[in-house]
Amino acid sequence: MGAPTWPPSPQLFGAPRLRRGAPRSPDISDSPSPDQDCAGKARARSGTLVGMRTWLTRSHLPTLAVAAALVAVWWVLSVRYGAYVLPSPVAVVQGLGDVLRSGEIWRHTGASLARIAVGFGGAVAIAVLLGLLAFVSPLARGVVHDLLAVLNSTSVFVWIVISIIWFGLSNWAPIFTTLMITLPVVASNIVEGVAAVDRRLLEMGDVYHLSGRRKFTAIVVPSTLPYLVAGMKVGFGLALKVSVVAEIFGVT
Repeated sequence: MGAPTWPPSPQLFGAPRLRRGAPRSPDISDSPSPDQDCAGKARARSGTLVGMRTWLTRSHLPTLAVAAALVAVWWVLSVRYGAYVLPSPVAVVQGLGDVLRSGEIWRHTGASLARIAVGFGGAVAIAVLLGLLAFVSPLARGVVHDLLAVLNSTSVFVWIVISIIWFGLSNWAPIFTTLMITLPVVASNIVEGVAAVDRRLLEMGDVYHLSGRRKFTAIVVPSTLPYLVAGMKVGFGLALKVSVVAEIFGVT
């Protein structure tokens, strides 16, 4: 064994070994290339455009611009054809203010909403009963389906004429018309929801010996409820439109 050298080697103390040669030059690839720089700028511009479109959508500026354009066209047409054919926006606003101050609009609106509530409520009640029949009996389901097809194909003016013949110029004429127009819409959704009930869940209820009432409340009702809500939304919007036409012809 030879004698230890002095000074001791740096490797004995964990010092890094020095490599001989030329110093390492910086890596040119660390700096972005012109293509990468252009791509980054393009992404930045794209993000700015997306943010601007989002801001415009949330601020409803396009909708307001379209509304302003429609009002401008309305104004031009009112000047062109006169107030008798098309009153100006200012005249309409003034007339609306007079009606609001007189209080008649609230009385008529309340009466119209009451007629809509009675007619639409009756339609929903009858639609639920038809849905129950369609669920209980396959034969009744076919009859209900054919009946709703006939009601859907009947025009609103047919029901208006029938309502005037049956009830005269009274409140029951628009109520009956609203009921007959909205009934097939709501009932069709309920029947469709009843047909979409998962039969495997009903079979599982039989396995667990659930009563018919329990299966109806725990399986059928939750499965059919979304269809009922969707039908009521469409039916109520239709009732608002139909009641106006029915009141023109069927209310004194």
